[in-house]
Amino acid sequence: MLDVIQLINKIGKTMNKTLKYAVSGMAAAFLLTGCTYKTSAGVSNVDLSNTNMSKVDTLKSGESCQSWFLIFPTGFNTTAKEAAKNGGISKIEYQEMSSTNYLIGGSVCLTVYGK
Repeated sequence: MLDVIQLINKIGKTMNKTLKYAVSGMAAAFLLTGCTYKTSAGVSNVDLSNTNMSKVDTLKSGESCQSWFLIFPTGFNTTAKEAAKNGGISKIEYQEMSSTNYLIGGSVCLTVYGK
């Protein structure tokens, strides 16, 4: 009878160690997912020196977004060209970038304004 109890304790210790490693690995993967995506939407080569900001409300706008869930991207085309196409814009006056992040996902959007 004592051998059975020792065997059960040994199995329990092994399972606890395996479970501890599994949970630690899943926690690390969960916490690091927000650091694994790359976007180039923050690069701006639009000259704002000639932009009249008092007439911003009269400009058209277009948006292009890239989303991600866990470590998987769900949209890839975050470019000024795509945003201008979505808004029917032929001349970009200025652009802005916004991001929304949650624990398991988020998005980066590029909005362009122009004529």
